[in-house]
Amino acid sequence: MFRRTAHCARCGASWALYEPLTAPSPVRPLRLSPPERAAIGLAIALVALHALVPGDALEYQRGALARQPWRLLTGHLVHLNWPHAVINAAALWIVARLYAPDLSATRQATALAVSALAISVALAWLHPDIEWYRGLSGALHGLFFAGAVKWLLAEHPRSLDRLWMPAALVVGGWVKVVLEQPAAGVLPHADWLGAPVVPQAHLVGAACGTALGALFAAAQARAGEQRDEQ
Repeated sequence: MFRRTAHCARCGASWALYEPLTAPSPVRPLRLSPPERAAIGLAIALVALHALVPGDALEYQRGALARQPWRLLTGHLVHLNWPHAVINAAALWIVARLYAPDLSATRQATALAVSALAISVALAWLHPDIEWYRGLSGALHGLFFAGAVKWLLAEHPRSLDRLWMPAALVVGGWVKVVLEQPAAGVLPHADWLGAPVVPQAHLVGAACGTALGALFAAAQARAGEQRDEQ
């Protein structure tokens, strides 16, 4: 409380008034970066698609690609069930927030789109036995590795205390992707999905994201050199 004294000009009396102090709010406003806002918009679209559009209308279907090539991309936007859609939507925001300092909204969107397209092409070419596919997880692997590799390669100064985190993300991510690859091409079944998981999509996404992260870091280095020359 804040004490303030008031005086009467006519009678000379005075009395104390108590007013609450204006203190800074303990709740800090949530500030979203442009990559986070874009990710939230896409996450809302993923959930809306799952609620409103039958998945088989947009899923990757190898036999339909010649007639409906858009399935190369739209197959990554539809999901098998609500847990699948919500988990991927939440993961999208988490990864976008993690790499917001390293990748702009445009580069994050590029990583997702290029990884999704690469996954679909790889499934059609290298895994013709996989007839259909749904979900954003493969493209999310692309975004994850693009951010981690760009962070690792572009971080300065090159000291251990600044490099251990992106290095751990890259190494740990690749260990996870390699270990989950199926033996003899047999897809593991996930009860919570009610369908097989496709780890090959994660592998292609990881490879694509690693290459993109290196390209993004190289582009940043070139831009820095050009600024130094000016």
